[in-house]
Amino acid sequence: MKRLRVVVSLITQDNDFQVEQAAAAEDAARKLGVDVEILYADSDSIQQSQQVLSFVKAKPESRPDGIILEPVGGPALPQVARAAVAENIAWVVLNRDIGYVKELRNKFSAPFFL
Repeated sequence: MKRLRVVVSLITQDNDFQVEQAAAAEDAARKLGVDVEILYADSDSIQQSQQVLSFVKAKPESRPDGIILEPVGGPALPQVARAAVAENIAWVVLNRDIGYVKELRNKFSAPFFL
């Protein structure tokens, strides 16, 4: 059976809370037998969008099973979220209330939550 793979996209490495989130994600992944890759966006929403989108647009066998995102900006990458769930990649948004939840849940079956 294929090991699950999750990408965690965080805002910056220059914040103790973000570093602790990364450590917690790595610890949970180790305990659950899940592969995890941590990304930092350097507080740049465009960079975060490009980083995450590169995983969504990868060849199917290289795509992660899920993306966990602490968004740099307010909108929380709605186009990238749409592309991810369209490819059946689970989408999780941390510490943000977003308006596109209902739309994506109505259109796609991939797991999607806040």
